[in-house]
Amino acid sequence: MPSGPRAFLNAVAGFGKKHPVIFGCSISALKTSSSDFVAQTVVEKKDRVDWRRNSVFFAWGLFYLGGVQYFIYVRLFAQRFFPGTAAFAAKPIREKIADKAGQKAVMQQVFLDQFVHHPFLLFPAFYQVKEFIEGGKPEDAFRKYRKNCLEDCAVCWSIWVPAFALNFSFCPVWMRVPFVAVVSFGFTIILSCMRGAQESLPEPTSSEGSSARNDSKGERS
Repeated sequence: MPSGPRAFLNAVAGFGKKHPVIFGCSISALKTSSSDFVAQTVVEKKDRVDWRRNSVFFAWGLFYLGGVQYFIYVRLFAQRFFPGTAAFAAKPIREKIADKAGQKAVMQQVFLDQFVHHPFLLFPAFYQVKEFIEGGKPEDAFRKYRKNCLEDCAVCWSIWVPAFALNFSFCPVWMRVPFVAVVSFGFTIILSCMRGAQESLPEPTSSEGSSARNDSKGERS
């Protein structure tokens, strides 16, 4: 590799090691905003970019994917729950194959991330951020999350289970969030096409409406 590109990559890596939160938040925000832009202009072929929709993904990348996930993947997973993961990631492949305890820790991290973190924290938070920016109500965000949860998780697991197995096995700790941001470029395009547009909820059924009115009468009595 020529000295110019090598020096640039070394500088980027050095900044990432020294300022992991700023680095992760910046990469994540730019990535999610760019992914939505590509989704709107290339995949959906819109004539005009919906900048409010784009701001949803920018804010989501900045605060959650960059900030919250740094706390989860670095502070909780790597430093508190699985303190040996940094050493495992640095081992050569032959030693990784022989390290059964390290492999188990990787699988435990993937399980916690994909079957606890994503279904019960990440997706609910995404719908709340989206609904807030769109001017909606928190209860509507929760209804949309419940309506879409199974489909969202199925798409998520098809991409992120193998991706996080690689991430937790090979990436140094400071590189975990940027790795997620890089892989997430494609996933966010999919998410933007699936959930980027404003989503309307069906009107409550007559039985739901009568139940709500009965509850209201009961409260007044």
